[in-house]
Amino acid sequence: MACITGYWASSVQIKCPLCMKKFRRRPQLLVNTGFRDMVEHFKSISERDEEVIRVKPGEVPCDICLVPKLKAEKSCVVCFASYCQLHLEPHQRVAPLKKHQLIDPMSDLEERVCKRHDKMLELFCREDQTCVCLMCLKDDHAAHDAVPLELAVRERRGQLACVTSEMNEKENSRSRSIKEIKHSADQSRKASEKDIADIADVFTALVVSRERHQDELIEVIRKKQENLQKTAEDHVTQLELEVAELRRRRSEMEQLLQTEDHLLLLQSCPSLLPAQTEDIFSNGYYSMPTSTSDLLGLSQQSYVATVKKAAAQMEKSLSNEMDMLIHTVKLDCCDVEMPEGFATAWIPPRDKLMMIQQNEAVDVKLDTYTARYSLIVSEDGKQLSFGPGPPYLIDWFRKTFQLQDYVLGKEGFSSGRFYYEVDVSKSRVWVLGVAKESVQKWFLTTTSPEEGCWTLRGSYDRCQSYFPQTWMNVRLQRPQTVGVFVDYVKGEVSFYDVDARALIYSYSGCAFIENIPPWKSFLEYLVGASVSRKAKIYPFFGIFNDNFDNTLVITPVAQPT
Repeated sequence: MACITGYWASSVQIKCPLCMKKFRRRPQLLVNTGFRDMVEHFKSISERDEEVIRVKPGEVPCDICLVPKLKAEKSCVVCFASYCQLHLEPHQRVAPLKKHQLIDPMSDLEERVCKRHDKMLELFCREDQTCVCLMCLKDDHAAHDAVPLELAVRERRGQLACVTSEMNEKENSRSRSIKEIKHSADQSRKASEKDIADIADVFTALVVSRERHQDELIEVIRKKQENLQKTAEDHVTQLELEVAELRRRRSEMEQLLQTEDHLLLLQSCPSLLPAQTEDIFSNGYYSMPTSTSDLLGLSQQSYVATVKKAAAQMEKSLSNEMDMLIHTVKLDCCDVEMPEGFATAWIPPRDKLMMIQQNEAVDVKLDTYTARYSLIVSEDGKQLSFGPGPPYLIDWFRKTFQLQDYVLGKEGFSSGRFYYEVDVSKSRVWVLGVAKESVQKWFLTTTSPEEGCWTLRGSYDRCQSYFPQTWMNVRLQRPQTVGVFVDYVKGEVSFYDVDARALIYSYSGCAFIENIPPWKSFLEYLVGASVSRKAKIYPFFGIFNDNFDNTLVITPVAQPT
């Protein structure tokens, strides 16, 4: 209306701005009620559509709605369908439908139906720990202890509540431990900073003391040099006077020798020439100074050697004390005080062997069926000794070593790392290590890497490796317990003296992966298998000399504290 009246107000002629129909006078504008009703009708429809809740991503849609899908209000466990508020009305009005069980909307109602019997999962089987329907109790779960889902849920909730409570307690305990550890670490950091500052002050004081003593020594040497210089100058002055006097008397005597006056010569000679028994410089007028050699010896005396010797002794003593202190501090670093509950749970390793003992120890037993007939394996598989074995013919049918007194471990390894310890104190000559599964037991004479063995041989006070063949003297302390460590991935085999906590010998670059025989390779090729595989390696043991006192004992891996 504002648009039309404005148009007419600015126009000379009165006409319709759309169809250009002219009017003789301005018509009276009225409300189009029909158009108004139609606009209001569409407006009410739009407002009603806005009130309808359409489904959003992640929400359960109504299974009855076409397009647009509305949000489901309830799901029926009998109809296996979800309904919006409009389509839920029959379940609220029709008597048979009122008996249906309605639950909150769920999108996985098909998962609540037994796949076999197409029935609702209403029970929980305690023996099989699974949800079942009524028909399942007559088939696979007959005579099983089954309870309604509600009861099972209550029991499970109770269990979860207990576990949650325990986890909460552990969480709180761990949180307190974390705070205590952080507080302890902070206190340790502050104490360490104070120690570092104090140590710096001590060394600074030591340097200051050294510089003070250095200045004192230099001052003493300078004063002594000044005194020596003054003494030397005094002696030089005295000697110069004596030289002048000698020259004067020598000149008078030369003049007297040249005179022709005999009377003057005889009269003047007694005053110039003393008696023969008297020394020319023995009278009190002259005093003999210290000899030149004494002065030179005094001036050439050096204190550098003495200072160097004293400094070397001080340096050695201080270095030894500092080395011992550093070693003590390193050991103390492994004894950090932990909160209660953690002190016994983990012991920080103080060396590589302790770390291996803590993480890589395995339980090794001897395989009786690989032992030579002259060896006896104890019932627990932990001890090897000499003794009358089975008859040779019986032994011939077993996978035993035929030429040497060897035996393998019962379990093989084809990955990772493992470690075991053997007491060798009761054996004079022994062999320890690992061997491939494919080792030739019938013909094996030398335990070398070429034969598939990586071993260490002990004999009295020596140890010998076979790659290369080297003897290692251990006369200072004969190994009582030997630890064998294998890293399959790196291809390393190491032997440790457990008591001395020292490495005896280590093989590197061991070829544990082996190629299989051609005939087997051809068969595996036909079936599409790989032609190479990781070989299993077994712990390897041996004793010699047919001495019945010789014994090897596999001991539990020590856990040092």
